[in-house]
Amino acid sequence: MPKALSKSYNLRKKIWHRFLRRPITLSRAYDRKVKNPELTVIFLHGISATSDTWRMTFKQFSKAPELKRVRLIALDLLGFGKSLQTDWLDYDYNDYETALEQTLIKLKITGPVVIVGHSMGSLIAASFAVTRHSYEDANIVRLILVSPPVLMSNELARMPDRVYSKSYGSLQKLAKEEPVMEVIANLVQRFSSFNSSYIKTPAFGRSMEQVILNPKNFQTFCKLKTPTLIVHGHFDPLVMRSNLKQVAIKNPNVRFISVIGHHDISAQKRSKIFIELKQVLREEKEKREN
Repeated sequence: MPKALSKSYNLRKKIWHRFLRRPITLSRAYDRKVKNPELTVIFLHGISATSDTWRMTFKQFSKAPELKRVRLIALDLLGFGKSLQTDWLDYDYNDYETALEQTLIKLKITGPVVIVGHSMGSLIAASFAVTRHSYEDANIVRLILVSPPVLMSNELARMPDRVYSKSYGSLQKLAKEEPVMEVIANLVQRFSSFNSSYIKTPAFGRSMEQVILNPKNFQTFCKLKTPTLIVHGHFDPLVMRSNLKQVAIKNPNVRFISVIGHHDISAQKRSKIFIELKQVLREEKEKREN
């Protein structure tokens, strides 16, 4: 459940972070540390969710002998879970990326890094890789983006995109004005990582506007230089499959696969993530040997 945005809480955080310029870092819900890791994998969840999105993934991956030398970290994004929740942040790409960068520096992450994002977390991961590819002694070697809701830019948008965008953008407004929307949201969260308690928070509304409905998302994906795997659920009602295929056509660094499933992390999606991580480990081993 989100923390109450009390005046005293906001004032303390505002003074500490905004005025004293103390860096904002993200809360670690899970951190499987290993000595001298061959790879570090960062997991980012989607909007109105928490790192609990990855609970089954961590349970499976932690037991896999192939990943015994891999550090696994799940983070709560700004405004969600146990990370900072406040009403003075913009919850735009700069806020999310700065907090992610400061977190990786604080955790002293070095060596090759894979970022695995789900939904909005995929958008943040892609933007981070484009704008802040290297930091300190670490390097992003792969992106695994699950169910990224990528919309075409305004000048390229087709009618389905515009309808989709309008529907997505209306969610918070409906939640504020129509009690039935909360009932629907409560129903949705039974079958997904979506948490209806965040729907009226500043983080939800501003993230929807600044990140999910950002008209530059398609161009960002087309600019990716980091090898990227996009994993799409074939029956996902929240993601435009055709847009993701267009990204893969325009950008040779991006691969697109579609599996049986909806928006959340299904067993089939976990399997594709696992296979990709093993491939990255093989590639990194070859680099060290050469």
